[in-house]
Amino acid sequence: MILSMYFLSLILLIIGWFYYAKPQSVQKFNDFCKNRIFNDKVILLKRKKIAVIFFFAAFVLGITAYVQSKEQSLAKEVIQDALASYKHILTEESENIAVLIKSAYAYEALGEKNMAADVWKKILTLDPENETAKQRLNVK
Repeated sequence: MILSMYFLSLILLIIGWFYYAKPQSVQKFNDFCKNRIFNDKVILLKRKKIAVIFFFAAFVLGITAYVQSKEQSLAKEVIQDALASYKHILTEESENIAVLIKSAYAYEALGEKNMAADVWKKILTLDPENETAKQRLNVK
């Protein structure tokens, strides 16, 4: 973030220098933009190409969003399956610290902060010196 701010400030410094020291270059650049980039005739003649670019960009962004949502839902299913396994183990071994820690992390990954906090508190009642539980609950 800081590096990008430095880079942006350097770009702005260079542009400011051009505007101050090279007015002819600025005029040429402005003419180029007006005649080539923002010219209505050019835009109308190239509108189909421009439309294809926009359609392609929309398609790529849509596919990317779809894939990411599928990956997230798959990850959520895997975590929920793991959590179900942890719950099954905990019915037989309710004081298994390792499984309790894994289930607390699973709750956190699912965004269920209250359930995770309850599990971390249970871990602290079973093992008051557990550093992981202390850190997760901000207990000293």
